[in-house]
Amino acid sequence: MKIFEIKNCKKCFNGIKVLDDVSFSVEEGEVVAIIGSSGSGKTTLLRICTFLEYMDNGEMTYLSDKIVSSVNDKAVYIGQNTLSLDALNKNKELTRIKSYFGLVFQNFNLFPHWTVLKNVMDAAVSVQKRDKDEVKEKAMFYLKKMGLENKSASYPCELSGGQQQRVAIARALCLEPKIIFFDEPTSALDPELTSEILKVIKELAKEKRTMVIVTHEMNFARDVADRVVFVDNGVVVEEGDAYELITNPQKERTKRFLQKYNE
Repeated sequence: MKIFEIKNCKKCFNGIKVLDDVSFSVEEGEVVAIIGSSGSGKTTLLRICTFLEYMDNGEMTYLSDKIVSSVNDKAVYIGQNTLSLDALNKNKELTRIKSYFGLVFQNFNLFPHWTVLKNVMDAAVSVQKRDKDEVKEKAMFYLKKMGLENKSASYPCELSGGQQQRVAIARALCLEPKIIFFDEPTSALDPELTSEILKVIKELAKEKRTMVIVTHEMNFARDVADRVVFVDNGVVVEEGDAYELITNPQKERTKRFLQKYNE
């Protein structure tokens, strides 16, 4: 079953084209890695997928819900006529669709004045309107899964970077999403902590969690992802089986990019 699809996505900032006709889809239980140089448009693409940015043109579908349609070369979002982040955030239909996904940021994005437990619970209670006791039980389950059940009363400043990122992953899981997006989840971590987080994501992949991961970790993408999408200058240059694309790329631009990581 197809969980997510984006077609012909275009995005400009101040007249500069950042994404140009980008398309990809994600099947249930699939792990898709998005790779590319810094500034290639990967994070912008992820932000569009999770409503933190709007697209200028294109289409987007979650499950059977078509969120964005292309009308007269302009993106039209459900229930609104204007393209603004404020309108996106106030759109009740899009708020419902947000329950389909979780998002893990590269810089954790935890609330510093909240305990670990409140950070994990809050969106499920305040946005999804789920029962607080049920959410607390789920939150503790996922904190235990992350090896952090004894840190529920701690504050983010009392945790290592790796622990903070595991809290962020627990928060995403607590939403019980259909798909989880990761935006370079190890870029703010040192090598030892990077290994710690990649191990967690590998375990989620073994559970057949549906995930889209923007990453610079090529070995991880090769070994864990089902498919890889290589983006360069806002364009999908090559897409395919993760192991095949990483070990035997077909496009010259992909070969040059991967050669840099193999040197």
